[in-house]
Amino acid sequence: MNKSTHFSGTPIIKQVLKFILPTDISRTAKRFNSDKYYKTFKTYEHLVTMLYVTMSGISSLREISTVLLACEGRISHLNLKHFPKRSTLSDANAKRSSEVFGCYLCKII
Repeated sequence: MNKSTHFSGTPIIKQVLKFILPTDISRTAKRFNSDKYYKTFKTYEHLVTMLYVTMSGISSLREISTVLLACEGRISHLNLKHFPKRSTLSDANAKRSSEVFGCYLCKII
């Protein structure tokens, strides 16, 4: 029997991202001053990356960067301009306050 490799419907991550508006994230980031030292990896991109990581079950920074670079053409629905390198993601996780994400997500729920 011939199986189809074409998927239909909207990916789950895209359905989740419909509820998260970039304008609201940038407003929250401005309030917490979380984009102060970042030129390309903004708070919204960090949130999208971490949601993808959580839903994929990825557990290490090396695995994150490998998966994102390997799937670069297939995950265009994430609307990321740049896929973060391992060091960029490590710096963002260490320096960016988690209160930015907690404040916004508590507002949604």
